[in-house]
Amino acid sequence: MKVLHNSKYCTHHYDADTATMHSNWFKETEKMDKEDFKEEINTWLRVSKEIKPSKIYDYCVNFIYPISPDEQVWMAHTLNPGWIEAGLKKYAHIVPEEFISNLSVDMMFEEFFLMELENQFEIKHFADEEQQNAKNWLLE
Repeated sequence: MKVLHNSKYCTHHYDADTATMHSNWFKETEKMDKEDFKEEINTWLRVSKEIKPSKIYDYCVNFIYPISPDEQVWMAHTLNPGWIEAGLKKYAHIVPEEFISNLSVDMMFEEFFLMELENQFEIKHFADEEQQNAKNWLLE
């Protein structure tokens, strides 16, 4: 896998064989400030647009930064159009088991769908224990 970005908050790799970007967020996200958060999201979008993945495997089990409602809207309006333009088809979101039943997991992604953009990609949430299911879903 090709390393696209590596910081103290996350790493992004690309598997050309499956056209999948793998994103892994670290516990250090707890120490991010708003500027760090925006910089990481903008970097994520930039590297996404460069490689144009058809799938993203986003491992957020260790993501701790509390995304405010305003940041959720900004993030959705930043990433969603850019990922659609890049040709993204599927997005697997891996979160802790307790977040699966928590509606707040869907709050930011709800904004993606409210935008009603053409060619909207599929988004599916998976518990950490379901990583293999997420990988299988991405590759179907």
